[in-house]
Amino acid sequence: MAKDENKESEIRGDEQEIVDQRLPVWRPQDADREYYRYETKKRIQHYTVPPQTIFRPAKPTPTIRDAEHKRVAVYARVSTKSKEQVSSIENQTKYYTEKIAKTPNWDLAEIYSDEGKSGTSKKWRPEFKRMLEDASKKKMDLIVCASVSRFARNISDLIEEVRKLRTTNPSNPVGVYFETEDLYTLDPNINERLQMQGLFAEWESGNKSRRMILSYDQRICTGQFPLSDLLGLRHTIEGGFIIEEEEAKTVKYIFLATLCGYTAEEIAEVLTEKQRPTLRGRTEWTASMVKAIMENERRWGDLEVRKRVVIDYKEKVTAKNDGLREGAYIPHYHEGIVSPEIARAAHMMRASRYKFGSVPDVYVIDSGALKGFVSISPTWSGIDNRAFQDISRQVYNEDEFCELQRRANIMNGRTHSNVVSMTLNDYRVAPGVMFMTRSDPQLTFSQRSMKLNAVCWEKLGQQKCVEFLYHPVLEVIAVRSCNATNPNAVLWDETKKSGLQLCTSAFSNAVYDKLDWMRKYKFRFRGVTRVRGGERIIFFFLDEPQILVGKDKKHLDAMDTSDSTVKYIPYKESECDGAAGLVAGIAYPENWQKQVGVSYEIKQQRGRVLDAVSSADIRNHGTKVVNPFIGVIPTHGELEDELEQIYEAM
Repeated sequence: MAKDENKESEIRGDEQEIVDQRLPVWRPQDADREYYRYETKKRIQHYTVPPQTIFRPAKPTPTIRDAEHKRVAVYARVSTKSKEQVSSIENQTKYYTEKIAKTPNWDLAEIYSDEGKSGTSKKWRPEFKRMLEDASKKKMDLIVCASVSRFARNISDLIEEVRKLRTTNPSNPVGVYFETEDLYTLDPNINERLQMQGLFAEWESGNKSRRMILSYDQRICTGQFPLSDLLGLRHTIEGGFIIEEEEAKTVKYIFLATLCGYTAEEIAEVLTEKQRPTLRGRTEWTASMVKAIMENERRWGDLEVRKRVVIDYKEKVTAKNDGLREGAYIPHYHEGIVSPEIARAAHMMRASRYKFGSVPDVYVIDSGALKGFVSISPTWSGIDNRAFQDISRQVYNEDEFCELQRRANIMNGRTHSNVVSMTLNDYRVAPGVMFMTRSDPQLTFSQRSMKLNAVCWEKLGQQKCVEFLYHPVLEVIAVRSCNATNPNAVLWDETKKSGLQLCTSAFSNAVYDKLDWMRKYKFRFRGVTRVRGGERIIFFFLDEPQILVGKDKKHLDAMDTSDSTVKYIPYKESECDGAAGLVAGIAYPENWQKQVGVSYEIKQQRGRVLDAVSSADIRNHGTKVVNPFIGVIPTHGELEDELEQIYEAM
């Protein structure tokens, strides 16, 4: 029996433990909480309002129909300047003027209107910003606007400006009434509705932008290109252009004056003096306006559609259409105001650092030891590697050109000559550039410039003018003395002891392209001088370079020799592979590492070329040819005559 009682006691003990676990633990702070609750209820139940209390009721919720006197401003906006939109502005102005006059407690403060402005941002709406500034100066009590979308299509702008109008001057808040939505911003109960309407306006703006993009895509794909009027051109309903003759005089003058050596600033001064109007009637010209006229391809008869695209319609951020969206370019789409050749030459004139009196003529030597050498203006931009090749080839027939290429391959070490005995090919002669000193004539090439050292001036007889020749097949540059009447003469300032340095971006790029040079390096060459009957010329063979690595290069594709101070580097673009680091300084082509020097037979070939040069060859001016990079254009005299006629007619 006692055993059963003990067992039952154990069970009751377990049950009580479970109950204790379920009940909350009583803590001292619980007693405090109960006490405060009791005291609060007691105070509220027994509290009475003092009889002397004066209650001040809140003002009724503001509405647009309040009887208080209000100075009312109106804001109107249209997104384009079309006739329909201008009519809309006028209608809104008339409507709100009459409406405010008929309302007894309203006085018209001012009407603010932005024409041709998007509502996606307040940045480009001057009247909108002026209205907000006037509101901060308490010049109005109410702004009336046709709809939320007219006030702002950007919800952040909408909410921010409404808040500022309400809180900047709390004693005199300015409310905005949107008539279409019947929303008054001083009513605290419409905040959610206002935000919703702002979202709708912003969504509609984005949807409109997407519709316009789709419309452009469809029009471009179907050949219905969007056109607009330009100075000198009017678009037609059939989708073309016709020339507006009076305005076209201005356009022609700009191109021809550029070809005759005038700068954009000088052209702008003439057009301003002549009071020549722009498309919008402006008569004050700037250099940037002149350049903009020249850059539009429609002026020479081509058509490019969708050159730029909007990448953020809210902030009006645009970017060049480099494959971002559908586009098209149609050469010879319509009759141009100027020819493509004149336009191309004018662009080259503007891009050239050196200001020529006119487009430089191109000459190629058609006979003698210098046959195929092209006389160049080093700073002229209207040339490239392909043009040099075409110009040089014009003076050779097919058999001569094949023989020339064979000789060039031998001189450059690409192939051996077919001599009876190959013994001479076993002998190698170190390139002269390996032993170049400061007393040698030197030519230094970079991507953008070309420099002759002062020794070249001495070797050329201290002549004031020199001429540059280039043979793109033999890969040789020659510099000879000349007189100032030579159209491609370069003036050598003998006061500059450091030599002659020219900006030669186009010519340098042509040479870099021809020889596949790595563009991060400079190249220096040792000159070979020949004097014939008082005439002087220096030759630079471009396949024997000294490579200038530079002092700031940290990671170079090069190879270093462990037991020599001589450095070697792959200098062809196609051979630019990762390799060990190279100490800044001078290096040589990588293929010279295994066999420093060139074939003795190659040296003999070059010697025969140099020895064949006569004084008559050095004096040979060459034959004028058409620059294939530009095409046929009028002579300088013809250009000046036409320019004078246009000037008199303006």
